[in-house]
Amino acid sequence: MKVENVINETGQKYSPYMGGLVNHLPMAQWAVYKLSGEEDKKVDNFTKKYLQNARIDKVKEEYKKANSLEEALGNRSLYEGTLDLLKEKAQTEDIKELTKKILNKYKFGMSSGLFHTLIRVAYGVEGYNEKEKLKEELIRGLAYYITAYRESKLFKREIVGDDIFKEIKSLSSDVEIREILNNNNTLGQRIKGLYNSKIYLEKGFIIKGDADEKIKSLLSLLVPLYYKKGNIVILHCITSIHAMIILKDYYENYKEAIDILTTSILTHLIATEIYKYPKKVHSETGFSWNCLKEKAIKSKDVHDIKLTYSASVLDKIYEIDELKDISIKRIRHS
Repeated sequence: MKVENVINETGQKYSPYMGGLVNHLPMAQWAVYKLSGEEDKKVDNFTKKYLQNARIDKVKEEYKKANSLEEALGNRSLYEGTLDLLKEKAQTEDIKELTKKILNKYKFGMSSGLFHTLIRVAYGVEGYNEKEKLKEELIRGLAYYITAYRESKLFKREIVGDDIFKEIKSLSSDVEIREILNNNNTLGQRIKGLYNSKIYLEKGFIIKGDADEKIKSLLSLLVPLYYKKGNIVILHCITSIHAMIILKDYYENYKEAIDILTTSILTHLIATEIYKYPKKVHSETGFSWNCLKEKAIKSKDVHDIKLTYSASVLDKIYEIDELKDISIKRIRHS
């Protein structure tokens, strides 16, 4: 079965949600397709194995109608109704224009669900650009983006990229910020507490420069940090950067979008209570990307697959060899 048919068949049956978690299947399916050299059979095989072990929420047969995107914003119970609403809109509006409209109007929702909303829409865009039938998957991604919406913020203070380690250490050790973290238990509560703090918003920072300079500074922070910590939050910060690059042409102000993403990434790191930030990866894999891709595809862990896909793309753009190191470390430790 062709990749577009596999993704659509499972996407029609299953919700973006898995209880309180995320259904990674459509994103992993596309990543397997790209990592395998676009082999449909490998996607089909992966899907069958994944469904044997995963408990994904099925789409509801009876559900409430969504009358507007505003009504559905942040309301996961309205996923099916929102999907119907977007299908109607897509009959009269160009899907790319509709995607741009949603991403720009609701730009502060890009980090919702640990960045999965942004990632799924990005994979949907990439899929639709290659396979017209995946318009369905893009619409599902947009319905997920709307119903999972949680609003982030935008820091205003600019720093030069070379100061990112000094600044993040200062932010993470700040007494008033630590107090906010101590007063909240979960990651979501900490993030909300930080965003509600005027002090935190004033002390946070974005990076000066063009889009590539901003992204390279973020990766210089995240890659060695993930290698050291192996933390799932850091992993999604990295894969969200790949998603942002895919969506570059969909934002009216791409640099501002990266600044919002930067704000969200830094806030997730602070909320995860990371205090030490290594500057280097002290390892060399010796593996080629072809080898790493083969290893990732054989893994049963969707995060091995998604990280390897993102890392391989980011290395192609920015020539950061350490991206291989974090890919093989993830595969070996999953």
